[in-house]
Amino acid sequence: MLFLAEEDVLKAVEGRNACGEAVTVIEEVLRQQSEGSTFHLKRLTMEHPDHPGHLWHNIRILPGMVPELGYAAVRVYSGYRGTNRSEVICLFDWKDMEMVAIISDYHLHAIRTASPYGVAAKYLARADAHTIGVIGTGRYAKGFVQACCSVRDIRSIKAYSRSADNRRRFQEEMTAALGIEVTAVESGREAVRNADIMLLATSGNTTVFEGSWLEPGALVMSLAPGEFDEATVEGSRVFLSGTDQVLGDSPPRKPFPALLASGKFGRDDVAAEFCDVVAGKKPGRRSDDEIILYESPGMGILDVGVASWIYGLAREKGLGTELPFGEEGS
Repeated sequence: MLFLAEEDVLKAVEGRNACGEAVTVIEEVLRQQSEGSTFHLKRLTMEHPDHPGHLWHNIRILPGMVPELGYAAVRVYSGYRGTNRSEVICLFDWKDMEMVAIISDYHLHAIRTASPYGVAAKYLARADAHTIGVIGTGRYAKGFVQACCSVRDIRSIKAYSRSADNRRRFQEEMTAALGIEVTAVESGREAVRNADIMLLATSGNTTVFEGSWLEPGALVMSLAPGEFDEATVEGSRVFLSGTDQVLGDSPPRKPFPALLASGKFGRDDVAAEFCDVVAGKKPGRRSDDEIILYESPGMGILDVGVASWIYGLAREKGLGTELPFGEEGS
């Protein structure tokens, strides 16, 4: 069994368009999801009894199976100090469920989280989408914009976060990585004003986007629970990668529980499972003026996709440490 430490993951993607490659992998996983050939369960969260309801003090488990890729996986993680450094993906061979790898999932998680949004930018953004506004400047925000730029001709990006230093750092890093105009701005409203693609990539549980900011033709994509208000949902055509996960997540994924309880939003109001758009079974964007909201929760099948991809790269480069896990006589 192969153990891939964080440094192995980084070496595996060194010199590659990691976000672009992962978008292609996840697009195929979503297509297989639409065909009904994948299997996943909702995230299981076990709360720390001394800290009920706290996002950091818990253990979470997320399993998935993608037979056509030849693998299954389970992501196991905690919210240790809010850093997500306490997480791994266990990868299993589909034929006999042998565990073939344990993979550090800090850097890889950012790639996996961003990839579905790159696929969504491909299928749900206007054909002439050239601008991105992003609220949040951490590793997820960087992955978001790189994933979107891998599928769209993005020419400018405006970014905001509460820290001026973080905004400047994001501007410098993304300008160097993407070679396009990246501007640090002074407010979230300014970041998303006139943007074709609006990205919300914060730590969540704080509303950073208001429905009154919605603009005709925009694609709004959110990472974490609680980033947008109820009016954003009510003013948009909503696409979800996992309706059961979004509407029944634990902890609850705001603002959907309140909307469900009030009857203002229900399962019938979801335009489509996004995988069916990818597979061509359901329509995506219907007009240039339509406002679309897309949200992709954690799903085990996405972890299978990125874990099998990084495992293949690591094997090609001879990376990782072979562990005598489960060997006879050990």
